Amino acid sequence: MRRAASLVALGLVACQGNATDPRGATPVPPRVQALEPPLLVPGSTVLIRGEGFLSPPAGATEVELEGTVDGIPLTFTLSPDAVGPTQIRVPMRGPLRALFGDAGGFEGVVRVRVRPGDLEASAEAEAPARLDFVAFVPPLLSALTDTVAPGALLDARGDGFLDEGEGEAALRFDGRFVREADGATTPIDGVELPLTTRAGRTRAAFYLAPGLFGLQPGRFEGAVTLTVRPVEGGAADSASLPVVMTQGAPRVDRVSPSGAARGQVVHLRGEGFVRNDARAETATLVRARGTFAPLGDPPEPAEFTFVPEAWLDNNEVQLALRTRRTPDGGLTGIGAAPGVFEGALWVELYAGFDRVASAPLEDVRFEVSRPAQAISLRYLPSFIEGLELFGLSGAFDVLRARILEVCRRDYAGLRIFFYEGPPPGFVEYVTVEIGGRDPNGFGLFGLDNTPEKDVGNLKLDELIGGVNAETEAAGGLAFGGIFLESFLTLSPDHPAASPIADPAFDAVFGPFSPALNPAARPYLPGEAPTGERAAALDRATRALANLIGSTITHEVGHTLGLAAHPRDVHNPSDTDGGLMDRGLHRPFAERAALDGTPPARFLGPNRAYLEALFGE
Repeated sequence: MRRAASLVALGLVACQGNATDPRGATPVPPRVQALEPPLLVPGSTVLIRGEGFLSPPAGATEVELEGTVDGIPLTFTLSPDAVGPTQIRVPMRGPLRALFGDAGGFEGVVRVRVRPGDLEASAEAEAPARLDFVAFVPPLLSALTDTVAPGALLDARGDGFLDEGEGEAALRFDGRFVREADGATTPIDGVELPLTTRAGRTRAAFYLAPGLFGLQPGRFEGAVTLTVRPVEGGAADSASLPVVMTQGAPRVDRVSPSGAARGQVVHLRGEGFVRNDARAETATLVRARGTFAPLGDPPEPAEFTFVPEAWLDNNEVQLALRTRRTPDGGLTGIGAAPGVFEGALWVELYAGFDRVASAPLEDVRFEVSRPAQAISLRYLPSFIEGLELFGLSGAFDVLRARILEVCRRDYAGLRIFFYEGPPPGFVEYVTVEIGGRDPNGFGLFGLDNTPEKDVGNLKLDELIGGVNAETEAAGGLAFGGIFLESFLTLSPDHPAASPIADPAFDAVFGPFSPALNPAARPYLPGEAPTGERAAALDRATRALANLIGSTITHEVGHTLGLAAHPRDVHNPSDTDGGLMDRGLHRPFAERAALDGTPPARFLGPNRAYLEALFGE
């Protein structure tokens, strides 16, 4: 039939993605790498892969196909469901579905045009493209994994596998399972495993749920059929494939790394691990038995049980060294004290009432290191708004890098590590949120809103940010974090000027900040300053990075248990350069490390406390 809908141009609908805001920059052409899948069916999603795609608020992306459909020249616009920096998703529905009718083929080019949010100009790129559409692909199953362990992903080859949105695909098993230990036989009649992942039309993976064979070693004898149920209705079966499939026992091969501290990740590799899934009543537990020798003490008998943090696949689970508090305020569990574990390690699998254990991995030696503390810096959207008040929105990336440098400088020589985003290898860490305005309404520079002074740093996993209900219930200020806008009170001309306000603050930030100087010229993305303006910008960004960074390190100090004074969270008197001094004792020049003024440091008992906990 002829396709009148093929002449309809579709309006662009783009969802918000993660592209960097390029305001003020010259448009950079995107790059188009691939258009897939090459064969479409009802419900398919067309993926355009590449880079440089924009979505609100950074800008907009338009997608156009130009070429022929069954020999008819056409140009039409696609309507994406989602646009990200490296991928555009276009659903096969509406006019695009009608364009192909019952079957058809497009050949031509795909053109992607990007327009930054504040520019009239646009940039585009194109690539050759071919798409074929059929209403139905007959299912075919030609090969299937024949040696497995519990929790395996079965590798299936054939044709007609359906992706998410296109319908359902499942493997149907008919036959019997013969248990290795005693020859007991369990009939399997029409049990289905749904498709887990697909790689094109001809290859897919199916999770071997323990409900099919159970957990015990044995052998399946029978036939497997690929069943498909397309989104537009109907169902079809492939020809049955005769199968003999052997299921082996779980096993543990190795632990890596060979040492970690509490709160850190450990990987266990082997085969036969199943997901911890309460609905499916399946679980993998990791057991360890042997001796543990705390540093400087003789070994003692020890047993530990781990519930995996994450199931990666049936060959790997992720563990973590976690501890728990004892009634007397101490810690217990592996990781509570540094030392060495030596012994055996194995896994136990559960599926309903079924249970199986692997053979133990002998001669395991694992070193529990002294504690380390990881800190994640999280920038909130309001931080950008605060930067605009300072007139430094173009310095966002430079500032973040320099803030990280300041944090690492203040804790140099200690096992305290700062990152942007989740720290690699840690499941327990402190998160610091860095935003704009103080939600408490007090104009604070920063606030550790965790509920107690954690002397000895027994808690590794805390949040300096958000709302802490426990702190609020105790009568404390609930909102924590670092508050960029409050630093403007360091200007003597601010309506709520701080007691430590300093004219030098206006001298540093006045050339850029419209909040300080109506004649200021903000530094925006894309500007390349030179001469005096470049020098002034470098001075301002370094000063602001020190202001923010030293506030972070001060608040993190509180979270770690400082100040090192039994009745106070700050140094009880001015220590002249102490990072844990009260706010009134920390002048602007020191906070900003301005013009050669030394930055504040952890002094005396505070440094000794940190060395005792985190010294190298």
